[in-house]
Amino acid sequence: MIRVVMDSTCGMTVEDFEKAGMVMAPLYVREGERVYRDGVDMKPAEFYKKEREGVIFESAQTNPADLVGIFGPILEAGDEIVCVMISGAISGSVNAAHVAAQTLAAEDRISIVDSRQTGYCQLTMGRLAKSMADENKSRTEIVEALTDLRDRTWVYFIMESLQWLYKGGRLTGAQALVGTIIQLKPIVWFDDAGRMVTHDKIRTLKAGKERLKELVLEMASYGVVSAGLHWADNWDEAREFGDWMESVLHVPVEYNRVSCVLGCHVGPTVLGPVVVMKEKPPAKNRAD
Repeated sequence: MIRVVMDSTCGMTVEDFEKAGMVMAPLYVREGERVYRDGVDMKPAEFYKKEREGVIFESAQTNPADLVGIFGPILEAGDEIVCVMISGAISGSVNAAHVAAQTLAAEDRISIVDSRQTGYCQLTMGRLAKSMADENKSRTEIVEALTDLRDRTWVYFIMESLQWLYKGGRLTGAQALVGTIIQLKPIVWFDDAGRMVTHDKIRTLKAGKERLKELVLEMASYGVVSAGLHWADNWDEAREFGDWMESVLHVPVEYNRVSCVLGCHVGPTVLGPVVVMKEKPPAKNRAD
């Protein structure tokens, strides 16, 4: 049997993991000296409430010891593993998984897949891995399918303030100061290397949402398999945008609440449409 392991940034709850028959690998958030397991000890509702109250959180990756503790019992049961992780360009969790596999001398029984994103993309990759495992597909077949799915999935994010990117280490103080002065509303995305980089620099939130709509339609031009929308602590805003997405994409939109770990970097007002396309678009790497 092949077991599917995913980290907590995919947006699934502990209950979701149990129901889906997948295994959760929590990342961490830190509040001062206190450390919480993402999605286990600290849930999004409590996290965003505190964040809006001014609490500053830091995020931390999972570590090899944690993953040895997760992988070990699965291997001892005679099973293999497909592990789908948050982008290695923004987290060391992928490397931690490789170290864990090496520690267990089980690199021939564990396939580690870098989602090069997180959230909805990672979620759909995990679901595909589980369905293929249930069909007795090999790890090689599963990894090939996940790579193809990843390449056909794009996501864009807009947030109300640059302060979270700055506090999370994604912007320098000078960049954040300039952005704040001119009220910049950046649209960021995961490029083909899995980096979280600026895609557009927009002056107002209203204009930013209109630009997001243009980007959604651009993705839709390659055909739509499924769609999701990332949100944090802004449900009414997300529902309005999701209703628009459904009206133009003609597929249900799955709402993916941004995990506490990602919330450290994007804040409580993030909005992030994502489309799984039928065809892979041309690469559009940007690194502003």
